[in-house]
Amino acid sequence: MMPRVDASIAFSAQDNLSKSVTTMKNSLDGLRDDVDGLQQRMTALDNTRLRLKNVDLKQAKKELDEASRALRELGKDATETDRQLAKANFDRATQNYSNLNDQLALVSRNAKQARSDLLDATAAVSSVENRAARGSMGSVLTAIVAAGVGDMAGDAALQIAGTTIGSAYGQDLGSLLSSGLSGAASGAAIGSVIPGVGTAVGAAIGGAVGLATGAAQVYESEDEAFRSYYSGLYSDAQTRRQEQLTSGSSVAAQRELDAIAFDQLLGQGTGGAYLSSVRALAANTPLEYDQLTAMSRALATGFGDTPERMLELLTAIGDAGSAVGLTAQDMEEMARAMSRMQSSGKTTLEYLNIFQDRGVDVVGMLAEAMGTTQATIYDRISRGEIDGRDAVSIIQAALQDPSGPYAGAMDLMAQTYNGLTSTLQDAMTEIGSATGTGYNEARISGLQAEIDAYGGALGTALQELGSVQGANQAYLDNLREQYTREALSAVLLGQGTTLYDTEDQDRLRAWRQEYLDAQERYAAGDRDAGLDMEALAEEARAMATAAYESSEQYQAVADQQEDLISSMRDLTDSFDAWTAAYGIQQEQTRGRMAASGGTTAAGGSAGGWDALVSNALDTHNEFFGHASGLRRVPYDNYAALLHEGERVLTAREARELDRQSAAPVTVNIGGSWSVRSEEDIDAIAEAIARRVRLAQAAGVRA
Repeated sequence: MMPRVDASIAFSAQDNLSKSVTTMKNSLDGLRDDVDGLQQRMTALDNTRLRLKNVDLKQAKKELDEASRALRELGKDATETDRQLAKANFDRATQNYSNLNDQLALVSRNAKQARSDLLDATAAVSSVENRAARGSMGSVLTAIVAAGVGDMAGDAALQIAGTTIGSAYGQDLGSLLSSGLSGAASGAAIGSVIPGVGTAVGAAIGGAVGLATGAAQVYESEDEAFRSYYSGLYSDAQTRRQEQLTSGSSVAAQRELDAIAFDQLLGQGTGGAYLSSVRALAANTPLEYDQLTAMSRALATGFGDTPERMLELLTAIGDAGSAVGLTAQDMEEMARAMSRMQSSGKTTLEYLNIFQDRGVDVVGMLAEAMGTTQATIYDRISRGEIDGRDAVSIIQAALQDPSGPYAGAMDLMAQTYNGLTSTLQDAMTEIGSATGTGYNEARISGLQAEIDAYGGALGTALQELGSVQGANQAYLDNLREQYTREALSAVLLGQGTTLYDTEDQDRLRAWRQEYLDAQERYAAGDRDAGLDMEALAEEARAMATAAYESSEQYQAVADQQEDLISSMRDLTDSFDAWTAAYGIQQEQTRGRMAASGGTTAAGGSAGGWDALVSNALDTHNEFFGHASGLRRVPYDNYAALLHEGERVLTAREARELDRQSAAPVTVNIGGSWSVRSEEDIDAIAEAIARRVRLAQAAGVRA
């Protein structure tokens, strides 16, 4: 049996520990407590770091991206309040993201320092143990075994090994090898006390078991990520479908109302065709459908009898607004001004200034068309000499002039980021509208059936039932409040009760006396008596609640609820509805085994339990050596850890040994043999060969 090495610790000045660790110099118990505290602190910091990095910071980045996108996507018709609110949201998200980055950096520094302190401590532990064992515990594994697997130093060393490997190769590999180290240490400790097994063999077996356990944990981690990913895809699809249905239904409903409204504005039967043209215009310009319909309503007063001209004016005004950077609201005001000039037949400065103030020089257009100066135009406008319809025609022609500064501006703007974003949004709106139209058209019949039912006899019956339900709830509420009023009145005022039995009344009277005594003490200046008065009132309220919930009326309600739950349970059992929900739930718990049929994981890598264990054993062999032997090195540069007493042969030496093991063997055959046929000769030869192979496998060489 291998002697256990004392794990007592003594620090020297050369250990160069950090301040938090130097306080452990006085005793072994103090050392263990502080290392354990460092371990806990490092774990807590690592957990905090991971949460900040993988949860908080990702959420903050998402919020920052959303705030940034919302700020970028503000249309030209957004109000100043909208812009200030979006800017404030963006600034707040930026500040939050910056703060979390600072916190992550701080936590990472603290975790690094804690890890350094822990490494210092465990290095000192390892140094002393190595000296105590006179160099016989040079490896990390042996040091852990000597200190005892359950001891603090061994646990710390295992943790450090796993953390170091995880830092270099990833968390999963770190967990895998930590489990292997732990298993190897446990196996070595067990093997050292079992005759015929030994530390090395025990470590090999324990390492294999530990690695299999670690591999299962790694596979579980992978499987959880796999399930989480495809469950997220399913959830996103369901959410996207519902959002598209909801928004699409709303868009389709609004367009149905638009069609009715434009039939009234433009003439029966023309609204649908006009709106179809508006949607086509929205799909190819920076302006969206809602903005164009708002402009169309403004134009309808003056141009409702000529829908074709309305579409021309939409394009002309859109080009002018795009050229000078106006919002959709500005363009709507320009459309309204042209409509008023057309319908009134008047040209006024009030109407023209709507254009002038927004950078569209319509006075200059009128002056050029009429061959005069702008001053003359202003004078003629003041005298009312310019017909509004003529002015509109001149302005429209100038806006549409192919050689002018405005024509084609919307086409140019449509190729910008904002323009393309608007065009894409229009395309997505059309897709959603198609979904909503299909839903609304099919849902109308159901809505009408519900209206007929709930507006008729069924509705009347439900109204009567609702009245009964309301009265029942009011009765219970009144009863609960009555219990409270009577209890408080009995204690605070000394009044009698009607709901409480004799025993409860006696208790209330006793509290009443206590309340009066406390009241007198409080009047005499005892401040604590006020707390007694408050407590007695709360006791009265608590008693009222308990008494109410013990009443026949409340118990009747509770019994009815229990019966309802039991009935629903029985109904659920008699139908198959719950199995659908269960099936969906369980389907989302199935992992890579289900995706690969239990044999091959996604991506072509080996899967299944057999492959899992096989991979674990391969990893064990590579990292823990071959105490139980290795028949053949499988490839060049194969990594292996070797143990004291083991022997490594070159390929030539191995071949020579194989030839020696295959040398002729002398077999002494005693007794008598009966050979009846040639088949008996073959059978005897096979039996002898089998015995020879068994002897060689057992180590017999002669």
